[in-house]
Amino acid sequence: MDHNKWLSFTETIEKVDINPCVAVPTQISQAFGRRGYIPVELNLSGTEHLANLVPLGKGNYRLYINGLMLKATGWKVGDRVKIELRLDTNPRIEPMSPALSEALAKRPKTQAIFDNLSPSRQKEINRYLNNLKSPEAINRTITKVIAALEGKTTHMLVR
Repeated sequence: MDHNKWLSFTETIEKVDINPCVAVPTQISQAFGRRGYIPVELNLSGTEHLANLVPLGKGNYRLYINGLMLKATGWKVGDRVKIELRLDTNPRIEPMSPALSEALAKRPKTQAIFDNLSPSRQKEINRYLNNLKSPEAINRTITKVIAALEGKTTHMLVR
């Protein structure tokens, strides 16, 4: 498959539990020649997004349409929409927040605990911190992350 080639399909946005999503046609998911989660770039009504095709088993996949995508496109559950996507071959690395890096550098044991978290958990924490705007929110969250890593709380950011 040409990784630069955009594939497209039209589908109705449904809700599974509380999550808006679309079923991905089999011919689209099979075109990537991969199994498991498939990283994709999306073009949704002229807006660009990154996502993953989520495997459901038996060759079926789903694409979740998150709140940012809905807001950017004006779409809502029940709308029939055109999805354009292509394989995302770029590594998805979330840089560590400089403030978290500084806090962990002062606590080598806590740094080791963080380093032993799964890569997806590290990425989740880094992404969360990187999307915070105010220094107060960043510092407050880092305090919670450190406490969870040190076993002082069971805060949801660290499992």
